Amino acid sequence: MPGFDTLAPDQKAVLQLLLKQGKSYGEIAGLLRLDAGSVRERALDALDALGADVPGSLSPERQDEVGDHLLLQQTATARASTRTFLEGSSEARAWARAVAGELRPVAGDTLPAIPAEPAEEVEEVEGRLAADRDEPRSSRLGGVLILIAVAAIIAAAVLLAVRSGDDDTPRADSAVVAADGPSGTTGVLPQQQINLEPPAGRKSKALGYAIVTAEGSFAFQAESLERSNRYDVWLYNSPEDALPLGFARYDTTSKTLAGAVQLPAEAGTFSSLVITRQTAEKPTRPGTVVLRGPIKTR
Repeated sequence: MPGFDTLAPDQKAVLQLLLKQGKSYGEIAGLLRLDAGSVRERALDALDALGADVPGSLSPERQDEVGDHLLLQQTATARASTRTFLEGSSEARAWARAVAGELRPVAGDTLPAIPAEPAEEVEEVEGRLAADRDEPRSSRLGGVLILIAVAAIIAAAVLLAVRSGDDDTPRADSAVVAADGPSGTTGVLPQQQINLEPPAGRKSKALGYAIVTAEGSFAFQAESLERSNRYDVWLYNSPEDALPLGFARYDTTSKTLAGAVQLPAEAGTFSSLVITRQTAEKPTRPGTVVLRGPIKTR
C-alpha cells in the first residue's frame, strides 16, 4: 500500500498543515489565497492515494466524507453522522483504518477514533476484491504552487536573512523573515516558478522548486538533499557576483529545506537562483552548488 512518504511533496505539506498545525481548509485557503474547495480536494487526493489498495467499493462521495472526518474538518453534526455511517459500513471502516494508519506518524493522537470492527466482518472485508473507482480525480490545483506556498507557512525549516546590516544574527522564531532590503518591494522580478535541479554532470536525486510572487516575495522547498550543517540560498551570476538571500535549516527527518523571504530591489540583476552547501559560519561567496535554476528577468 502506498505510504505517506510516497505522496507528492505538495500533498504531504497540505496534510501536515491540517494534522500537525491544526489548520482548517478555510484557514489554509486564506493563507494561500485560494478557495477552500481547492484545498480540500488536494487533501482528499492525498487520502485517495493512501487508500488506493484497500478492497471495497466505497463511493467517492462517502470516501470524501470519511476523509473529512479523518482530517478533523467536520462540524459536530457532520462528525456524528459520519460516525454512524462508519458503524454500519465495514468497507468504510476498512478504508478509514488503513488511511489512518498511514497518517498516524504525522497526526499522532489527533486522529478521530474509528468504530471497532466486528469480528465476523473482518473476514468479509479482507476477502473482497478491489473494485474500480468511479472517474478518477484530475489534478485540480497546481501541485508546485501549493508546495511552495505551504513551504512558506509551515515551520519545517526557516530561511533567515543574512544580508549585510546592523544585525545579521539569524533568528529562528519565524517561518518568514524579511531581508533588510527595501520594505514591501514589488515588481523586482516577474511572477514565476523556478525549477531547481542539480548542476549538469552532478549525480544527485535532489530537486527543488521556487515561486516568485507578484508582490516580490520568494518561497522555496527542496528535498532529497544530503545531510549538511548549512545550506545557503543565493541570487547568482557567478561565484564572484552573487547575493545571499539567507540560509535554510535542514530537516534531518524529511531531508528537506524550505523557507521564504522578501526579495531585495537588485534581484532583477541576477540570472540564476542557487542553493549551496557551505562550511563557513558566515560565507562571503557561494560554496558547492547543489541546486540551481534560471530566473526570468523583465
